[in-house]
Amino acid sequence: MLAEADPEVLTLKAEVARLTAENRQLHMTPSALAADVRAAIAAQNGAQAQAALKRLADTFPFSAELAPATRQVNALLANLQAAEAERKRVAALGFKGLKTRAAYFWRDTELRIADASFTRRWIFDSYGSGWSYLDPEKGQRLLTATVSVWSKSKDPALFGVGAYVADGATLTQVGSFRYRFTRWADFGAVLGNHADFRNDFGHSSRIPFTLGASIEQDAIKRRPLYLVVTREACHKRHQDRLLQPPIHYLPEGCATLKKTLTLDDFKDGTLAVLKRID
Repeated sequence: MLAEADPEVLTLKAEVARLTAENRQLHMTPSALAADVRAAIAAQNGAQAQAALKRLADTFPFSAELAPATRQVNALLANLQAAEAERKRVAALGFKGLKTRAAYFWRDTELRIADASFTRRWIFDSYGSGWSYLDPEKGQRLLTATVSVWSKSKDPALFGVGAYVADGATLTQVGSFRYRFTRWADFGAVLGNHADFRNDFGHSSRIPFTLGASIEQDAIKRRPLYLVVTREACHKRHQDRLLQPPIHYLPEGCATLKKTLTLDDFKDGTLAVLKRID
């Protein structure tokens, strides 16, 4: 047989419930409810944003916070709807649905591509009437691209760029690009006898580069070919007085440029397609 509850305990519980409800009511102000709306928007949660807006509208229909909160929620819902439509478009088209971006910007650095083509000789480090070059090995072709890099930083690491071909539901890497300087002031700058500040981010905000990658001829036939850029800054500046030119950029491993990529790898903007070669 259950003992009767102590009347004093029941009274205390009722008082706690009353105070809790009163405290909740005191905190239910237009600004507090509008803050709930903003928190849901920041979380990109459309359902929570709509629910929070409804509480604000039902409780304070004439508040000054209602109109801006309504606009913000409508904007969020429109953005979410557009993102879902874009997701469905890309899914329907596969990798061909990925938009190409000739300019890729992250933080204080931007890479812009002008052109890309297959060639039998990669020419770089030009000076006066001279230049350096690389020829492909047997069974390969060179894919080169003309790019420019702009940065506020005095010593930025450069974005990684890879070449991929579609293989069913994945992209398979067929080449990894290196950076070379396009041109030097003269042969003395190539030798390192004096500086060429046009190729130094400590003095110049924009520097032209040429990119090059060796691609197996069998892979070239599997068009289209995608030039994929990553925000991962994995090409670092090095200086070696024994080399000509002494200043150069070397790749140090671009983890995000995996051997195989899926559409999901492009969702958060870490990767983008600079160019598609059909």
